[in-house]
Amino acid sequence: MEEKTFRLRIITPDRDFFSGEVEMLTVNAIDGERGIMRHTLPFVTAIKAGVLRIKQRGRDMEAINSDGIVTVSGGEVTVLTLSCEWPYEVDEERTRMEILELRDKERNSKSVYEYKMAKAQLAAQFAKLKLGNKRN
Repeated sequence: MEEKTFRLRIITPDRDFFSGEVEMLTVNAIDGERGIMRHTLPFVTAIKAGVLRIKQRGRDMEAINSDGIVTVSGGEVTVLTLSCEWPYEVDEERTRMEILELRDKERNSKSVYEYKMAKAQLAAQFAKLKLGNKRN
């Protein structure tokens, strides 16, 4: 491990999405965007659906994540999220269909909880569509 890197793991219920040494991770935390580097003090925070930015060996990578949490402890960072995808994995047609279904769910929600869940899922789908369009 180089002096400027730290171990990053991104885990979803379906797979270990990413594991490796990185120089920086940027997440969309509930209180704003946070950049994490090797000597970042330990913390735990919730993250919102959006784009994770990973810098590894001088190369910038982006992935689309859903809501989750990030923990920073002992020189390691772990992201736990319900889903995470690379731009090339995005199925644009499926994403557009999910957006239509979620908008309907949002309009017909019977509680504040249902409404907020639909809004959060919509945000994840729009982030996915936006980043997926960058893959070319």
